[in-house]
Amino acid sequence: MNVSAETIVESLLSAGYQIEQWSLLGSGQNSVAILANDEWVFRYPLHRDAANSMELEVGVLQAIHGRLPVFTPDPEIFVDVAGLEWRVMAYPFIAGQILGVDQINVLGGSALSRLGKDLGRFLTTLHSTPTSLFSGSELRDEDGHQRWGIFTEDVRNILKPRVTSSVWNRSNRKLSKSVEKINRFQYEPVLRHGDFGFGNFIFDDRSRLAGVIDFCSAGLGDPAVDVASLIATNGPGDSMIGHVSAAYTLTDDLLLRARIYSDTFPLQHALLGAKNDDELAIKESIDSYLNE
Repeated sequence: MNVSAETIVESLLSAGYQIEQWSLLGSGQNSVAILANDEWVFRYPLHRDAANSMELEVGVLQAIHGRLPVFTPDPEIFVDVAGLEWRVMAYPFIAGQILGVDQINVLGGSALSRLGKDLGRFLTTLHSTPTSLFSGSELRDEDGHQRWGIFTEDVRNILKPRVTSSVWNRSNRKLSKSVEKINRFQYEPVLRHGDFGFGNFIFDDRSRLAGVIDFCSAGLGDPAVDVASLIATNGPGDSMIGHVSAAYTLTDDLLLRARIYSDTFPLQHALLGAKNDDELAIKESIDSYLNE
């Protein structure tokens, strides 16, 4: 069910929420985010999987609230709203901005060093979150064999019919090698963010880290997934490793796992494109995957 931002706002107004002004913060394949009265962020999932993920996300955010060194969303509202199929989450707006690629690339050495330490402290605290804070039903390894078995099947069933046989054969060979390595990984599962890239970092007016958002992929898993997201994102890439290591322990084994995970990211984006009938996303992501 594809729901517009206008429909969401109208439903919230009918439910009694006082929204005098609003703007669209973002609209992706999984959710819509709306800023209301410059004070509240309302997020609405666009499909069942996203709704299930949001429920888990709320549990994670409630468990870590106040524990981390910078602001994270605090979901004070998570309710059913008449006229909407899925529950709506809302949290107080975290002031600041997300830096664009050009802004990130001009950060000086001292700014990157400071940012690396801030990110390292965040990861250290997040990854040491006691699992006792979560109910037993939430504690499952999101990065284990089952996750990659499901991913491989989805790629075969959903993405394969959308590409040529030549592209599929090359992609499948590369994925098989990666999954074979991933299935041999050994690590202690921790609470990890799951999408720890610059698109989810909030900065203040001095380009200091003020908050981290979008925990929709958070869960128990391999800490190397967060490092993979950090080095794969637009921006400093691998050069962030040295800065982060000042406040976060980066072993050779963890870095090896991170790089293997990051190799699969373009194929993950291609699969998402196939699920959403986005031919451009499929082509660009597959090209990136096969040309790395």
